[in-house]
Amino acid sequence: MRQRFRGAWLGVAAIVCAMAAGAEAPTSRPVTIWSEGIPLAGDLWLPAPLAERDAVPGMLLVHGWGGIKSHLNAADAPQFAALGYVVLTFDYRGWGESPGMLVRKSAGKGVPRPDELTEVRELVDPLAFLEDIRNALAFLMGEPRVDRNRLAVWGSSLGGGLALQTAIEFPAVRVLISQIGNVNPRAGIVDLPDASPLSQPSVLSRRIGIARGELPPFPGAESALPGLRGTMDWGKFRRWDPFARVDELEAATLVIDAADEELFDIAKNGHALYEAVKDRLTARYEVLPGKHYDLYRGESYEKALALESEWLQRHLRPAPTEESSK
Repeated sequence: MRQRFRGAWLGVAAIVCAMAAGAEAPTSRPVTIWSEGIPLAGDLWLPAPLAERDAVPGMLLVHGWGGIKSHLNAADAPQFAALGYVVLTFDYRGWGESPGMLVRKSAGKGVPRPDELTEVRELVDPLAFLEDIRNALAFLMGEPRVDRNRLAVWGSSLGGGLALQTAIEFPAVRVLISQIGNVNPRAGIVDLPDASPLSQPSVLSRRIGIARGELPPFPGAESALPGLRGTMDWGKFRRWDPFARVDELEAATLVIDAADEELFDIAKNGHALYEAVKDRLTARYEVLPGKHYDLYRGESYEKALALESEWLQRHLRPAPTEESSK
């Protein structure tokens, strides 16, 4: 295992040493990404130096349930930008610095209050998230310094499945990285008790209540899960199926799982994704020590970052500039 990680460790170590020696660090600037009329807050990270003529690969970072761009800006974006990529992070609608949708309140029994609006915040809606991701990737492709034919999408946790679906939909995505990704969520929707919020009867009952104005249009505290921020739109989650089109994936795929994953079955998620693509795509599957959140800190985080950096440089290495090739 140590030998397997040695090359990746050396690559990351070289970057750290260069920055410590005074090499110019990546820079970032705030950007606005429009998604269905909602201005999403983003940060664009640029490698340094970046000459006017340079066209370098772009990388979109997709976080998961409750994630915000400030986390990615600390732990991942500058590290990947230091490798020579233009990196984009952003907050989903209603999360972090991004405003949420405005909806009309109801007086009950379907009677609207046209003069009263409420902002929907911290709602976990994978279908809305997916639209935000599509628009974020389109923004990145429009950046003048980005080679829009050399793109990578990185997703973690819930973002792993969102990144998978995005990579399938955008052929310009040449590298997919899924880290502790819930890439096959429908695998967990089997034999659910009727009382489960994900069961078909529960989802239908809520839809009927919303349609008749007897329930608010978006879920509240009753849809929260212990220890997790925000509330889940279970009806949208049930309809989301990123694994359905896995046979259309064309990107070089790196899948990283946690050995003691407690939130979902890795055999039906990360490992299933690897098995589905390994015979026709360049793919790699790694299992790192720890539970789900252990990959965000400590040794497992560092190993994941090293593996991801090595994968990017192998399959999406920035083309050398005229100056660097002399």
